[in-house]
Amino acid sequence: MSQAEGPPDLPYPKLPFWDTVSLSYSSYFNHFIDALRASWLWLIVVAGLMGFASWHQWSWMATAIAGLKPGLLPPKPFEMAVLLNLANFLMLLAGVSIAVAWHRLMILDERPGLSGSNVATKNLWRYVVMAIALFLTLFLPVVAIMLPAFYFLFPALAGRTSLAPGFLPLILMILVAYVVGTAVTLRLTLLLPARAIGDTDLTFKQTWNRTRGNIWRLFWGIAVTTIPPLLIAQIGFLTIIRAPSPELCGR
Repeated sequence: MSQAEGPPDLPYPKLPFWDTVSLSYSSYFNHFIDALRASWLWLIVVAGLMGFASWHQWSWMATAIAGLKPGLLPPKPFEMAVLLNLANFLMLLAGVSIAVAWHRLMILDERPGLSGSNVATKNLWRYVVMAIALFLTLFLPVVAIMLPAFYFLFPALAGRTSLAPGFLPLILMILVAYVVGTAVTLRLTLLLPARAIGDTDLTFKQTWNRTRGNIWRLFWGIAVTTIPPLLIAQIGFLTIIRAPSPELCGR
């Protein structure tokens, strides 16, 4: 994956957007059994734990709302916070495990092993490290602007009923930093499948060059191939795991 397919001095072609989106969905349906093999255990564990944690959270919320007193907000139980954090961690780990297995299937034609069997592999943790690096690329510029700016602005906001003069420019700077961070992160996303297949030779510079002129294609491609399935999954989850009523919680 780190080897160029053409002369290095020639620009890489633009990503064929709709062909890529179509191929993404068709590949999933054509390899549905492989996708299921890589994800079935994660789906059972994560969905069960997330459903259990969410049901308890909704139960607590319903009970808290039913017995809410003015000016008094009941604290969230410690065990509920632990359960929710554990569920979120397992969901992230499941996503990484499935993504690595899928990348290896698409690029190397390697059939997935048992769901979750790649957790202890180097490729998965290289993927995690790269994902963290991309996350920091996205948010560090925002944090670098927010922290010093709010440090100087908060004293100016004390005792004021209107916004400080520098508040709106600060918000604009944060938005610009977030947009720039998103664009840079999209340009570097090729590093994720590279690490998934064990390619540690692909550099940030090579990835940056290969994705030149494809920011919007990458953005909309990710949106079109992830948002519809996520919406369907969320609707299905909320349909199956219903929030308990206050009457049920009060029994």
